[in-house]
Amino acid sequence: MDGRLPVEEGYFVMPDAQRPRPRLIGSYSSQARTWFFPHRKRCPITFGPVEEVLLSDEGVLYSWTWIENVRYGTFRGSLAPHGVGQVDLPEGVRVQTRLIGGRRDWRIGMPMVLDLVPVSTDEAGNELCTYGFRARDQGEG
Repeated sequence: MDGRLPVEEGYFVMPDAQRPRPRLIGSYSSQARTWFFPHRKRCPITFGPVEEVLLSDEGVLYSWTWIENVRYGTFRGSLAPHGVGQVDLPEGVRVQTRLIGGRRDWRIGMPMVLDLVPVSTDEAGNELCTYGFRARDQGEG
């Protein structure tokens, strides 16, 4: 282990030797021929079974905004201003996500890649992370 853990299990898998970036955990419904994120227990269209899949780690920025003031009590970590947006994955999933970088780093339609966002540190000294997207040309985080 490299001292980094997901802040909550079930949404993404951490990078490893085979995957240099994290991957979102989604679902695929063969009956509806549709992918979903986050993972679903059943297909919300057909109510049939789904299979767990790892979604693409790259997408295209659909829309974004800058949050200057976070609503009181919604986040225990840093209240620093940050970007949030919607990233379209090749599977057809639109992911609501934290954006990594500054407010001048993104343009609608630009290529984005999945990366880790440090949130806090646990009692054992592990860095707890969530996922976010950054501009593909921004370099590794």
